Amino acid sequence: MRIEIVDRLNDPGKPGGHSEDRAGANEHSAFVIDGATGIADRQVMTDFPSDAAWLADRAAAAFSRAGSPESVADIVSRLNAEARAAYLAAAGTGDLPRYMWPAAAFQMLRIEGDRLVSYGLGDCRLFLQSEVNGRVFETTALKGNRTREIAAARAHLARTGGFGGKNDIGGDEKTRAALRESRSKHNMPGGRIFTLGLVPEAADAIVREETGIAAPARGLLSSDGFAALSDNYDAFSPSGLIDAAFDEGLPVLLKRLREIERIEDPEGERFPRYKVSDDATCLAFRIF
Repeated sequence: MRIEIVDRLNDPGKPGGHSEDRAGANEHSAFVIDGATGIADRQVMTDFPSDAAWLADRAAAAFSRAGSPESVADIVSRLNAEARAAYLAAAGTGDLPRYMWPAAAFQMLRIEGDRLVSYGLGDCRLFLQSEVNGRVFETTALKGNRTREIAAARAHLARTGGFGGKNDIGGDEKTRAALRESRSKHNMPGGRIFTLGLVPEAADAIVREETGIAAPARGLLSSDGFAALSDNYDAFSPSGLIDAAFDEGLPVLLKRLREIERIEDPEGERFPRYKVSDDATCLAFRIF
């Protein structure tokens, strides 16, 4: 089997801003990475657009060059260990609040012999469809998180009265405090959310799933910002999203995404969320 990239996009959530998402592929795998928006008072890796962008770049490079015999857990463990050393060295101290630590979600589809296997941490998405019988396998490593996030965003928006022309509600003092408290619990023993970042042990929490789908197949790897078309805005079913991506192209789907967010629901009244628009990244691929 082999992977062929058909189309890709990476659009920043803030017009004129930078995206903290990344995507890529090699001979035996394809992946998407979603850098977590920073909620710290200062940036450490000042040569990059953000600390999350720095981490996403490192992760994309590590995933791209990784050989097929190496396990995904080993790749992530080494990536996180090296990122931790580099980040704390740049910060000049190891005494930083955990909410400052850069983090990123990822989802990967990997060819392992005659099987297609998914791996992930966090809330990125895989949509995979057999081109023989149309069966769809779709997953995220952080199952059930979208419902929690929508409920929390609804509560914050109700309290703040909407976005009010701002790109997100993270600048609100109470919302920011809640986000920091939540972020501080990531990658902790017994916790719920594990990510790429500064904790090598997070590799032990990688979610591995056999897709049960063989070539020929087609699919999408996306950040949650793009998958919102199906997961939050109900504009497409998983199979409908795949069909539209291959029939109409990713730019058409991006246009629809931004219309919903910026024209139809700019205050988050219909579709509660923390940002008017999130970074949206998608990789469309075929497996032969």
